[in-house]
Amino acid sequence: MRSKNSSFRVRFPMGLVFYASLLSLVGVINIASAARATQPNLFMYQMLWLLIAAGVAAVVTFVQTRTLGLLAYPFYAGVMTLLGAVLIFGVVAKGGQRWLDIGFMRLQPSELAKIAVVLATAKFCTDYEVYGGYRLRDLIRPFNFSRPLVVIAACLWAFKKFPAYHWFAVLGIVMALVWMAFSFQQIRREGFHFYQIIALGDVILVPFLLIAVEPDLATGMIVLAISGTMVLFCGMRTLSLLIAGVFVVGVALVGWNFFLKDYQKHRVHTFLDPDADIRGKGYQAMQSMIAIGSGQVLGKGFGEGTQTQLSFLPENHTDFVFSVLAEEWGFVGAFLVLALFLGLVLSMVQIASKAQDRFASLLAVGAASVVFWHMMVNVGMVIGLLPVAGVPLPFVSYGGASMLVQVAALAICMNVSLWRKVR
Repeated sequence: MRSKNSSFRVRFPMGLVFYASLLSLVGVINIASAARATQPNLFMYQMLWLLIAAGVAAVVTFVQTRTLGLLAYPFYAGVMTLLGAVLIFGVVAKGGQRWLDIGFMRLQPSELAKIAVVLATAKFCTDYEVYGGYRLRDLIRPFNFSRPLVVIAACLWAFKKFPAYHWFAVLGIVMALVWMAFSFQQIRREGFHFYQIIALGDVILVPFLLIAVEPDLATGMIVLAISGTMVLFCGMRTLSLLIAGVFVVGVALVGWNFFLKDYQKHRVHTFLDPDADIRGKGYQAMQSMIAIGSGQVLGKGFGEGTQTQLSFLPENHTDFVFSVLAEEWGFVGAFLVLALFLGLVLSMVQIASKAQDRFASLLAVGAASVVFWHMMVNVGMVIGLLPVAGVPLPFVSYGGASMLVQVAALAICMNVSLWRKVR
């Protein structure tokens, strides 16, 4: 029979802590080089954020997993309220309205939304499990009461945005009211359950839409990718998956023509042809690729990267921190960092496979998705495989909010590992 201490050692994810610690150390060293000419003490602030994040991780890790389930919906509702408050009271900076000024700091609720959507999606998919895989109607539930409410809200927005077509908006509202009557009858028959009012599609799309209209499409897409990964892990029927793919393409076309800002379109144009505007919109992407290429195999050495130290590379301690790493430590250094990320994500997936129940397993998958999608988008962006977007590299880029979110995701996996039963 195992002792309590022996059981704890078996469950404690040392590999997870090892990979994350090494990546954090790489981040501190890299920031010390990237910001030495402009903010030489910035790496010390990064270390301070690491200490604060470690405190958050301790709390999340040692709270029982079932407690996370109890907090999932309240935390989600609170974050959605903050996202709504951003649209009304938010601080405008860098072309977007994404922060709340709370006196001693600026809070970015979209970062908290990444953890909120992990908790809420895991809880919802556990409470309302669909055997045989999800269908589109399971995700959307067209006769849920929230469906016509969304249509009414959209029609009111269209009425204000396109006054010349107000009759279409009025017709949409009338149809939505009829739809609402049918929905109410459906709810009465099914007993006024939560599932008949809120669908999984609501849990996924509400944070995406609130973040996208700030506008912060990159973060919104990350949130969508995290929750989408969790739904795919639960299983989706093939036909529904194909229909969803066609629907996404259609929405993308509509969004491109009617909703995307000019600067967002420029990012896509620059991604497709970075040479078209080297001194303007394509400057960041081009300087990043120059920095990565100039590192060659072994790099130029700590503090010796010309693109970095001469300030040709913008945002070199945040969004383009991987470019700094590749320039100063070369292909070997970049490869080792990617290997650490691979080990970290695989360790998180392994924890998901050994989880004691569906909720814990989904939590670990969602946490792994947070790290994976940030890493994929950031690295793809700096090497020219994806459009430039403000997505930090987990544990390596400078930033308090980003660090707290990534460490919280790590702590969720540690929680799942520690509270599982040892077989």
